[in-house]
Amino acid sequence: MILICLTAVSAAQAETTGAVYERKIQVHNTLLSYTVRITDTGDNTGEFDDDNILLVEVFSENGELLQSFTYFSNESPEYDDVIALVMAKDLNFDGYNDLMLLSAAGAQNVYYAFSLWDVEAKQFRPVYRDCIWLREEARFSDEAVQIELCNPELFPEQKMLLSSDPDGFYYIREIFYMFDGPYYLEPKYIWDVYRAGDGMIGETMVESMTKLRFLWDEQYPEDWYYGQDGSGVVASERRKAVHEAALSGPDKIRMRVANVDWVNLRKQDSKASPSLAKIDEGEYVTVLVDDCGPENGWVRVLYSLGEHHTLSQDELDTGRTTLTGYIWHSFLEPVQ
Repeated sequence: MILICLTAVSAAQAETTGAVYERKIQVHNTLLSYTVRITDTGDNTGEFDDDNILLVEVFSENGELLQSFTYFSNESPEYDDVIALVMAKDLNFDGYNDLMLLSAAGAQNVYYAFSLWDVEAKQFRPVYRDCIWLREEARFSDEAVQIELCNPELFPEQKMLLSSDPDGFYYIREIFYMFDGPYYLEPKYIWDVYRAGDGMIGETMVESMTKLRFLWDEQYPEDWYYGQDGSGVVASERRKAVHEAALSGPDKIRMRVANVDWVNLRKQDSKASPSLAKIDEGEYVTVLVDDCGPENGWVRVLYSLGEHHTLSQDELDTGRTTLTGYIWHSFLEPVQ
């Protein structure tokens, strides 16, 4: 997610360079189609020369100008039309298509600003801006920033929106968003992978929205996480676990410890790996990924401390109330 400082710009008074991009879009099958025109004002934000200020104009079928607004983009109608400057997608799952506006396109990552359709006003809202460190009354002011989605994916069943931003070989940030009401975007889960130094890879999974809660916060040897040959088998499994934790909802698979008095929750898929916790027989875990590690015999699980033990004040204050690790499959049985 790229954050770009906003400057006050009057779309109605903006002059354009002459290059024009147009696309016809359909907001809803009960509404007539609109033509969206994008032109370059020739100005930039002043912070970066390649942050162009683009003018968005929306026309009715008979050519009447209905509204106009601006947004910031590294792209311009003057460039080759490799990727569409505007697309129509229902981002907030209200049944009406919104505008996705191209703000940067690279070899790996594509970023979009966005403008939501206002059902009551029957027009597009200004490009979405927010500033989470400001007071509530200051949000969406000129001090706010343009929020952008990277390689966005939509999950209509969960009503979630994923922004996935891999930066090179090590760094990854995936943010699972939900809407609080029709127009207010909130991050629900944030997954970060980063190079922690000394041959270690750090990984955090945070549940935010109402209260910050760490699902896990660990560091692992780089040659285990990405493989000595760079195959990335474990890294792929980790991403699969993230999506299971974020998207499965009440349908999560539950198992309990069996056939043993207690079992170690291992940090990695190996009996030589450090133990994160000892889990007693009969205690429950949530399955994230099975068939992991050597001989496909390890199960990656999420273990909730508060489900079985009284949480300490430090755990409550820091939000570190769950752990993730591996348990050998023969020590788990399904929960009926």
